[in-house]
Amino acid sequence: MTSNMHRNSLATADLLSPSAMDYSIFHRTTNDASINLQFNELTYETENSKILVNGVSGIFRANELTAIIGPSGCGKTTLLNLLSGYRIRKTSGEILVNGEQQDMQRFRKIARYVLQDDHISPYFTLMETMMFASELKMDTKYSREQRQKVIHDILDIFDLGSHVDTLIANLSGGQRKRLCIALELIDNPSVLFLDEPTTGLDEFSASQCIRLLKKLAKCGRTIICSLHCPSATLFQMFDKVYAMSKGQCIFQGAVNDIVPYLQQFDLNCPQTYNPTDFIIEVATKTYGDFQKELVATIQNGKIVKWQAVPSNKCDNYDILHPKLLEAKPNLDNTAGVKKKYPSIYRNSWFSEFKILFLHILHQMWRDKANCKLRIVIHILCSLLIGFTYTEVTSNATVSIFTYHLSMIVIIKFFFLPMVPLLACVPRDMMYLRREYFNQWYRLSAYFMALISAQLPMLSSMAVVGSAIIYFTSGQPVELYRFMFFVGISFLVSLMASSFGILFGSRFNVVHALFLAPYVMVLMVVIASYTAERNNLSLWEQLMVYSSFLKYAVDGYLYTLLDFNRPDFPCPSNQLFCMTSKPKYILKLAGNLKPSYIFSVLGLFSFYLLFTFLSYAIFKHRLAYHRQSNGKISKALSKIFIELYLS
Repeated sequence: MTSNMHRNSLATADLLSPSAMDYSIFHRTTNDASINLQFNELTYETENSKILVNGVSGIFRANELTAIIGPSGCGKTTLLNLLSGYRIRKTSGEILVNGEQQDMQRFRKIARYVLQDDHISPYFTLMETMMFASELKMDTKYSREQRQKVIHDILDIFDLGSHVDTLIANLSGGQRKRLCIALELIDNPSVLFLDEPTTGLDEFSASQCIRLLKKLAKCGRTIICSLHCPSATLFQMFDKVYAMSKGQCIFQGAVNDIVPYLQQFDLNCPQTYNPTDFIIEVATKTYGDFQKELVATIQNGKIVKWQAVPSNKCDNYDILHPKLLEAKPNLDNTAGVKKKYPSIYRNSWFSEFKILFLHILHQMWRDKANCKLRIVIHILCSLLIGFTYTEVTSNATVSIFTYHLSMIVIIKFFFLPMVPLLACVPRDMMYLRREYFNQWYRLSAYFMALISAQLPMLSSMAVVGSAIIYFTSGQPVELYRFMFFVGISFLVSLMASSFGILFGSRFNVVHALFLAPYVMVLMVVIASYTAERNNLSLWEQLMVYSSFLKYAVDGYLYTLLDFNRPDFPCPSNQLFCMTSKPKYILKLAGNLKPSYIFSVLGLFSFYLLFTFLSYAIFKHRLAYHRQSNGKISKALSKIFIELYLS
């Protein structure tokens, strides 16, 4: 059986490569492919002067599966984030990659990070998810059939081959965790960081996951996991343990050396105890405070005499696909490149945009409940508004309600496109955080794909909704006037989408759904300030036109009441109707010399402003060396809640 699998792997290599010689190194691990990660006196301090990692040292070698263990809050994830460069940067200390200072731009080419939360879009099948990753992570020379072959082989390794047509939403927790690892192995990294990969898994699924990582490590990779409290079975699979307590290292060495190490301090592990549980109990002062003695003995990670010599033997390599055994180039080969680096992405910007645009559109369409609900609500609201104001054009005594019609149409075309994005963008940010950090694509390509994917729905709903409202409310059957009406509706929807992305990218779902409508209501109040007012001061005019909805009000009123619109018919039982003249209604509405072009430019300017601000927030939140503490969002939320309650 083993020989058959070996022959299948070689056949796959012949299929994928232009020449068989390119794959002659698949069944060996060279020294050039090995990455040893060393850190000396590494410290991380938060903005409020809380030290999470306190001067730790250590070394993580290739061919080793390393576990960072310790009680909750000891700094495991923080250390992992520091080494990988995920969102935070060290306060002091140094990180060395193969003896050289870590250059994060080069290091990110060979390292991947599997986060604790397995956030994957639930609307795609397992094969679709893997194919999406391969299009972004694999070389463009591979055809679709070749990509599928590689994907099938990788999924077989992870025992996911029988689930290729299963939706992600229907996978178990262990299957999703293995899928997250498989996604990052498509481009074959040399270093793999995993934050608590067994959390939420049963013993069998956790054993499968760690056993696979063990085999991958023995084939030349440097694999580092943070674990809370592994079982005795999982514990024996690791080559090395790095134990932490209160941000410091209390042990670094081979798994079997934990017990003799602790015996130096008269801490004898009972035979029925898991050594991992015992050292964590020691860290939590169950047997007394040994923190200083443990840290001093191991010199906060500088002592390495307890470490086992790593083996570079790749056990059972024939069960792994050749792509997973591919040797990586020596990091030293790029040592001379200081200022200009080659692109770390496999595709051009436009190719990434195309892939992401189709992916986001596909996701929107797969979310049928959301998609259908948006369409139905748009149509029903349009019918309700249109039939409510059906008499507004046939009776001069109620023609003033044209102003109210404009306001309600603005609220409809702003609120309905905005709310779905307030709910979806925070969710997508969780996918984006993992994919962007692991170099799947450029942020600019994703952002352009995101805003472009909104256009088909926005434009179609603007046309359909405008047509229903315009004609059911009895507006003049004039093509140019109708097109102007559609134009304002589309611009309002466009601005609403960028406004929704702005709030959705900065706040969580709960805060975004509360704050964004609150701001919209405030803008509606300001936009209505000019009604029945004349001779506004300069400051009042500045305040009014700071409301982006004021431009929409002017645009709709100018479209419905100007362009030489005929007078509204006065009922026969009325001798005189003041509001029969469209110009007089404009004056009552307080329009300050409205202009359609001015309204269009104002709406488009606010759309660009919200779009640029959204991109800046995306860039800030996904920055590699940043830790979000949420102070701004919490402060703003508190202010708005207090205003609301008052």
